Amino acid sequence: KMSEKRLRNIAVYYCQRYLVSGGKLTEHLNRRLYREVTDAEERAGFAALIPKIVANLSDLGLVNDREAASARLRTALRSGYATGAAVTVAARGARVDPSVVSAELEIALTEALPELEVDDHESTEAALEQAALALKRARRGPYRTGTQDEKTRRRDAGWLQRRGFRMEAILHALDIDPLEE
Repeated sequence: KMSEKRLRNIAVYYCQRYLVSGGKLTEHLNRRLYREVTDAEERAGFAALIPKIVANLSDLGLVNDREAASARLRTALRSGYATGAAVTVAARGARVDPSVVSAELEIALTEALPELEVDDHESTEAALEQAALALKRARRGPYRTGTQDEKTRRRDAGWLQRRGFRMEAILHALDIDPLEE
């Protein structure tokens, strides 16, 4: 049976297991309420308690939007997303404002991609190097262990496109001559 104490215990347990933001915790608690409480009035009463629980856990340090966003951002960068796409993915995943994620970008880039040897992370050279690094980590493109033919080159170009890289970076990373293609 759901109670205020049980809802708080669910929140604390979730915060102990995961690095969580306020938005993510709110979403989790609402999902649990929807699953466990069938009466709409009762569910609305418990839903009104959620902001207070989230604020209290945030004051205690169990909920941290900045840390949750930074962790999601580092994961997105490591898995081969371009900088802009990684910010969007991290903001959506952590349920925080993109400006919070953007503030963590410099630190996340140096922690997640130490191989990236560019001073200005907004430059074109950084995007080119980041695309090549994404291919290397995923063992795609010129770093593919099997044979590389036209079909695999198209797949690798599509893979980079879906991760937010621009065509210039894709062509450079895959060593494709734009005049030839």
